[in-house]
Amino acid sequence: MTKYSQFPSDEELEKLLEEEPVYSVYWDSESLGAGADLEQVYRWGDKYIVSLSSDENTTVYSSLLEAIESNDLFNVGDATKEIDSLELSSEEIAIRLRTLEQKPYKVLINSELWQCDDNQKFNKI
Repeated sequence: MTKYSQFPSDEELEKLLEEEPVYSVYWDSESLGAGADLEQVYRWGDKYIVSLSSDENTTVYSSLLEAIESNDLFNVGDATKEIDSLELSSEEIAIRLRTLEQKPYKVLINSELWQCDDNQKFNKI
């Protein structure tokens, strides 16, 4: 995992987090208590910053894939509802997804519905 010593100022970070993320995962547990939230990755120059709902700390990465993989944002579970990316196609995302259990998960990827098959591969439906 490559982390950069250079980090945006508080002002830069606040402005960046108001922009559209280049990758986001929306999840909803559909139960009281755990709730729903977004995990997001933002582009900052030629680097990427991850903003997780469970962690107020943000980390800078050298690539989008590194940012996603380092934070398990290719994992799909019962609560995963939607994944969007400005920089990755639906197919590029689908081939990298990992399921937490062997179930026929359905998830929207870039506004297209995909489902996990018996081999834990995602197919557009």
